[in-house]
Amino acid sequence: MALIIEEINRAHRVGNRYRMDGERATIGRCYDNAVMVEDPHACAVHAEVVRDEDGCYVLRDLDSLNGMRLLRNFRDKSVKPTNIREHLIESGDEVQIGKSCLRFIDTDMSVPPAIPMHSAETLFDRLATPFVAIALCVVVGALSLWMAYLGNTGEFEWTGAIEVLTDAVIGLLIYAAAWAFIGKVVKHEAHFLAHLSIAASAALIYAGWQWFGTLLNFNFSLHQIMPLLNILALAILLPVMLWCATFLALNVAPHWRLVASILLPWSFLGFAAAVEIGKMHEFSGAPEVSKELKSKDFLWRKPEPLNDFLASTPALFDISIEESKEKRAKATSKKVSDGDLEIQGE
Repeated sequence: MALIIEEINRAHRVGNRYRMDGERATIGRCYDNAVMVEDPHACAVHAEVVRDEDGCYVLRDLDSLNGMRLLRNFRDKSVKPTNIREHLIESGDEVQIGKSCLRFIDTDMSVPPAIPMHSAETLFDRLATPFVAIALCVVVGALSLWMAYLGNTGEFEWTGAIEVLTDAVIGLLIYAAAWAFIGKVVKHEAHFLAHLSIAASAALIYAGWQWFGTLLNFNFSLHQIMPLLNILALAILLPVMLWCATFLALNVAPHWRLVASILLPWSFLGFAAAVEIGKMHEFSGAPEVSKELKSKDFLWRKPEPLNDFLASTPALFDISIEESKEKRAKATSKKVSDGDLEIQGE
């Protein structure tokens, strides 16, 4: 049996790993130590590990300045933090030397089975390339510029174009940078390009849905339920984005990752949907106006002739033509009679 000494960081990830096969190994900042730690708070020769007659390993402090501290044992939860000078090592012990943390494990300890790679790993690797990320950002910027141009009724100036481009690209960069920072802190893996490509892909998908939604509204006059359809599209898109971001940036169990990715967006979108449903039956004096010109080729249903549309307009207001004529006649006769009374009174 040999002893493995691991240098771990605050996230409990292994930085360096050393194997002790002999009877003695020293720990410190000197280059002749068997275990070298890059820590200014550790002494040149801070501690030693020796194997006794029974084959057990003992950790001893060598009159160091800052001493040693037993932090825990990941196999035995009953171990409590305490300062130590000499300690019989148990497999799984984690000891602080200076500000460095060392973990001691014997080679006879079994390791957990390998975790199968997720199918999304291959996709993320393909997205995390500079060419793909830059290409997707360029497409998003160009599409945003084109949609802003189509939705503008006035003269489209170059300053407005720059503002549209910067808003689109900067938004993607901020999103990717935020998740890359979280991933760097938690998993020590940034994956900035992967986050950027995922955000750009989601922006393109939602822009495609927006364009398709204008066609649906153009053909079937769905302006009342279009906000709900947009929320439904986001309810599908945002959980996928959040799942990808948490997969790359956080150490979360798969089932918790799935639950959080669904519940967090749906809770906010559910509130937005309730507000939109509450406003559906409110009367608005401003008609729905679209600034975008649509070709007749985008009309999927047969156009209604103008005369038929005009004939059906009274039904839209629940007022019959005969009833309207009678009301106008009564109003006219009343005005005439009121005028006669005024003349007679004079």
